Amino acid sequence: MAQLDRPGVGARRAAIFALALWREQGTFPTRALATAPDHAFALELTGCVLRHKASLEWLLKRCANRLPGGELWAALMVGAAQLFHLPAIADYAAIAETVEAAKPLGRGAAGFVNAILRRLQRERAPLLEALSAAPEPLRRDIPPRLWTRWVEAFGLERTRQLAETIATPPRVYLRPLPPHPAPATCEPSAEDPQGTFAVPRGCRVNTLPGFAEGHFVVQDPATRHAIELLDIRPGQAVLDLCAAPGGKTAQIAARLFAGADATGRLVANEVSPERLETLRDTLTRCGFAERICLTTVDGTQVATALPSETFDRILLDVPCSNTGVLGRRADARWGWSVRKLEALCQTQAALLEACAPLLRPGGRLVYSTCSIEPEEDAQQVERFLAKHPTWHCPEQRLILPEPGHDGAFAALLMH
Repeated sequence: MAQLDRPGVGARRAAIFALALWREQGTFPTRALATAPDHAFALELTGCVLRHKASLEWLLKRCANRLPGGELWAALMVGAAQLFHLPAIADYAAIAETVEAAKPLGRGAAGFVNAILRRLQRERAPLLEALSAAPEPLRRDIPPRLWTRWVEAFGLERTRQLAETIATPPRVYLRPLPPHPAPATCEPSAEDPQGTFAVPRGCRVNTLPGFAEGHFVVQDPATRHAIELLDIRPGQAVLDLCAAPGGKTAQIAARLFAGADATGRLVANEVSPERLETLRDTLTRCGFAERICLTTVDGTQVATALPSETFDRILLDVPCSNTGVLGRRADARWGWSVRKLEALCQTQAALLEACAPLLRPGGRLVYSTCSIEPEEDAQQVERFLAKHPTWHCPEQRLILPEPGHDGAFAALLMH
């Protein structure tokens, strides 16, 4: 009889379900794990599988005639991830509890998972030796086309560093909203010690003191560059065109409504109904919901939706390929393609063209991404400036992923 009430088994079962749902329907794994038992461990298992998907499948294919689909595939991946990448978990626990978690998957499922995982355990050394001779993108779990692009853009050694960085589970960071301090258990980040603080590993952010009161937002140190370039001042009119999940919006509001000045105006727009709810929740928690105008228009039609309105500051944090946050969004690498990149670039260009006419002369428009792809970053800015010779870009920043922060891009545009 399966004992799914045991924390280790329940967490593995939750990871198996989340991974199968992601593979079959594209559902964000973190969403499926929201109520998982032993939440931190379930997240660790799921993230490990996603970070090492290509190499784990390569190893499993050498022990099975063919890989199954669905939750049986996910059970094998969860077991293999523990055996090859989570040395703190004893082999016997990794195998026994993964097999227990596989028992509800149907007749023979547990026996099949047990046989494959035990073979992986027995043949671990020769399997790893064989893997060492495989192509480098596969060994480092980067899609080959993306690997090639990075080598062309950054060089081989920097690409290897990027691969190592995104293979490591990232820290969660938060940014206090003035005048509140960071929770005492959080330590200053090396990248931004005055503004960003690392959450203790394994700690759920919503359990920290000050979370419910809206004293801080979850934000990686790399995101500070967009806010710095925006240079918000009390009393300004500000547009945040692609606002969800709301961390940057809350930072803008904290600066805009600082002190006794209540004349500032902030319009936060989000076209996705689901993401709008997340945005609304963030702003409500932080105490800004009543002071912000929330809109839900297609960003490419924003001028029509906001007739006769202009802004001192515009933040355009566009949808992107997420290649700067592949350590945090490990699933995103497996959906990456040149076709998707090209489609995103078209959307980004359309959003930039749409909001640029709303900027007042002498104002600041900050175009930002969490991508490190040139087409989405510097080249996108160059294309815009070529079409609009009265505009200029005084500053732009490309931040590549490092062990202490994600990757990001931010460019200041003015006219």
